[in-house]
Amino acid sequence: MGTSVGTLVFVNYGWRAGAGLSVAWTGWILLVLLVRGPHCQRYTWFGYEGVLESRKGVVEERERLKLQSDAKEEGTSSSDHEEKKGEDLERDGDKP
Repeated sequence: MGTSVGTLVFVNYGWRAGAGLSVAWTGWILLVLLVRGPHCQRYTWFGYEGVLESRKGVVEERERLKLQSDAKEEGTSSSDHEEKKGEDLERDGDKP
């Protein structure tokens, strides 16, 4: 759309309208990215998974600490939970 519409706008209305359209496309994609949110899974388009933290490493560290605390409460090791989580990801990885 950008190439065909951009060319049409530029030819018919000039460079200012073409530049305005380019800014509008940029604003649109930024809006879509903000609606999507950070740290979303592959097929998730709306929502803020992983809270509002901008650094993925912090979110992963929180998940790791949560797994360790859950493991202590249940009396199992955190590596058992991580193995189960890895198996779940492998099993769910092919689903859209």
